[in-house]
Amino acid sequence: MTSAREPLNTRQVFRLLILYRWFSLIPAALLLATSQNAIPLSLLSITLAAAAFVNLAITLFAARLNALLRRRPWLLAFDLLFCFALVVLTDGWNTRYYLYTFSPLLAAAFFFQLRGAMLGAAGMAGLFLLAGIGQTGTGLTWLKLAEQLTGYFVIAGTFGYATTLLARYTNSLTELDQAHRDLEVIHELTLSLQSAADVVEVEERVLVAVTNDLGFPRATIALVDQQEHVLTAWLGRALDGQAMFVGGLPHPIQLRLAPDSGMIAQSLLDGQVRLSAKSRLTSNEQVNTYLGADSYHVFPLLLREHPVGVLLVTASDGEEASRLRSLQAIANQAAVAVGTTMLCIDRAQRLAVQDERIRIAREIHDSVSQSLFGITYSLDACVKLLPQEPDTVKNELAGLLSFAQTTRDEVRQSILDIWPSELTAERFAQDLRRYLAGICRVSELAVAIEIRGDFSLIPPRARRNLYRIAQEALTNIVRHAAATEARVCLEAGQGQAMLTVRDNGRGFDPALAMAREIDRERFGLLGIGERVASLGGTTDILSQPGAGATIVVSVPFANGR
Repeated sequence: MTSAREPLNTRQVFRLLILYRWFSLIPAALLLATSQNAIPLSLLSITLAAAAFVNLAITLFAARLNALLRRRPWLLAFDLLFCFALVVLTDGWNTRYYLYTFSPLLAAAFFFQLRGAMLGAAGMAGLFLLAGIGQTGTGLTWLKLAEQLTGYFVIAGTFGYATTLLARYTNSLTELDQAHRDLEVIHELTLSLQSAADVVEVEERVLVAVTNDLGFPRATIALVDQQEHVLTAWLGRALDGQAMFVGGLPHPIQLRLAPDSGMIAQSLLDGQVRLSAKSRLTSNEQVNTYLGADSYHVFPLLLREHPVGVLLVTASDGEEASRLRSLQAIANQAAVAVGTTMLCIDRAQRLAVQDERIRIAREIHDSVSQSLFGITYSLDACVKLLPQEPDTVKNELAGLLSFAQTTRDEVRQSILDIWPSELTAERFAQDLRRYLAGICRVSELAVAIEIRGDFSLIPPRARRNLYRIAQEALTNIVRHAAATEARVCLEAGQGQAMLTVRDNGRGFDPALAMAREIDRERFGLLGIGERVASLGGTTDILSQPGAGATIVVSVPFANGR
């Protein structure tokens, strides 16, 4: 593994080796200067000039030679042979170029570490021994020769071991830097996944992290449909930012999770990671075509040992274990995010269903139930009028027919949750009066309806709920209050709508009435309170036995929204 700082370090080491080559010529230069040597001055001058020329060439072309030597280590053999020639020409084992012969050994140690140092030392020792055979220079001893040969191995081995440690340190530092960057990617991904709105956004953010941040060429993610037990919701992304499946593999294509469905399905079923998988990935040829013939790392996304999806990353040669661990960490985070998002969506759907059931129950209570009460009330009156007043009964039944048709329309509106037309102030008052006419046909209740302020400022949803609240309050008056007068006042202004319904009936204890509704699971006063609370408003019920009742509802709004 290489790092970004390695080329710079290599150039510095190469310069140090060049400097050593120049300094190692000092003994030969001093010998030439003192002229106290058995070697002919012309031969010594030639060898010194040759060594200086080689050093100059290496100095001038250091960068090229550095790169060339790293690609072709065998070029050091020419340097060994050159040193061998210098030793042969300059008194063999007593040569003044002994220090110079360490140059290729140090180069081998720095560039190829301990193994290169030992091979270079063995080669140089053999050549040095061969260069002195047959020469009987003065001062030659076998002990000195042994020291010289041992020096090759000791010095080359020492430098080789040092460079090995340095290389390990550099690799460890580089891996640490990479791990730190990967952890930052995982941390940023974790934070971004917390704000993802849906599973598709989770998929996209995971793919961006794997390709853009970690630098893998291609990545693909798919999710498990827990109900259908299939793999679907395919998304892919390449390093250049292009989606892999645009205009090709459909996002909702399904892959059955079964042992015979390929390597990906098997990985999800047994929960095991597949590294560099190249066998039959899926049983779907369309998926296989777009995945191509590349090898893939297959990471199953598991949440509490249950598969929620799969992450596929294009494999490449020479990937480090730390990178694979980073991918596994991202897969784990993706599994948690996908699983949590799916659970939230499922919970939201369940709550939506529950809220819709409650809404329908309220609508049925506020419209159908009250209308049926009015019909029943009127039919009971008709029965009492028969047979004495058949004409009156006939007229009442004709009115009930129209009222029943209106009730049918209200049922349809409740199911569709659609208001038939825009509810204006005039329509609000007219519909309430029409409703009262249906439930109070034989009642002596006098009702006054008043609307103040700018009705158009009230949001449509609030208008409808206020209408239903007024309906419920008037129904309670007709059923229970025995009142002769009632008043409905709706006032809009200063950022709120205030609905007041007052009667002069027998009154009641609000706490006792609410407790009875809880026990009976009714929707009257409780339904009013819940409707108002859903709009962010407040409800006040003012009453006592024998003193009538007043319901005050306040709903905030802002510019008709």
